Amino acid sequence: MAGQVIEGGRNFVGQLNNKWNSFSLKEYDKFFESFRSLKPNRTKSYEGLLLCIAQGDKDRPEVAPSVSPPKDGLLLIANVWFSAYPVEYGHVFLVPSAVNQLSCYWDKRMFILATKVASEVNNAAFRVSFDSGTSVESDHLFFQACYFANPLPVESASTVAVYDGKATSDIIVSEMLEYPLKALVFTSNNLKTLVNVVSEICCSLHDNATAYSLLISNNGTKVFLFPQVKNLVTGCFLSAWECGGYFVYHTKSEFDSASETEISKRMASASVQDGAFEDLKHLCCSIANDLVN
Repeated sequence: MAGQVIEGGRNFVGQLNNKWNSFSLKEYDKFFESFRSLKPNRTKSYEGLLLCIAQGDKDRPEVAPSVSPPKDGLLLIANVWFSAYPVEYGHVFLVPSAVNQLSCYWDKRMFILATKVASEVNNAAFRVSFDSGTSVESDHLFFQACYFANPLPVESASTVAVYDGKATSDIIVSEMLEYPLKALVFTSNNLKTLVNVVSEICCSLHDNATAYSLLISNNGTKVFLFPQVKNLVTGCFLSAWECGGYFVYHTKSEFDSASETEISKRMASASVQDGAFEDLKHLCCSIANDLVN
């Protein structure tokens, strides 16, 4: 596994992942029965189980040993079987329990827990992502999380505010400037407000059959939203990591020939049309204004 910063002004990151370790989870079959998204025949190469996270009754988080997953829990698993994702070790899935039949495409409770994980980890290097209708199977909902020591390219890009409710609601909606992929950024220190606004917008995107990816950063106080269209050549969408400027290559020749121009074109091909993006900005501002007033 090798990595490089792609030459150019955007500092895109490329990583070569041409080998994966196999790991059998047959011993965990019974444990996975409560998790619709992780049937044993879909788990190809995980490194192992880590822990479950659930909403508790206490104000402070605590560790509670358990032999079975809790209701409304998030299951964290190391390693990945989708080779499109960037990191082999230290990369985890946050998967919702199916005990209470959470929505297969989006659930506000799931987003609350995922955002709280990002907040309580309290490490600026920790990012959480979500892909809707992208390179993962559309009937399986899970977030992912990973540590990146340096800012992702999208986090260093310039923005301009399109909705500034800092004085009244503590939420700011901004538009990315001079970035190959159109994107919006939601910033707030009020976790409840941030979750309510982003959740409502994501539900609207789903109802309109619009694919999107999310990237949660800055200890859970910042959410990047990447609306997308399907690439007509590959038939795929970008993953959240790719939207953020982090690309994985499966052959050394692709890795060695990676360029900022090629990556920028790839990202631009997934970007929504100007008119659709303007409509999305108006929708975001309207939702933010309605929910906080």
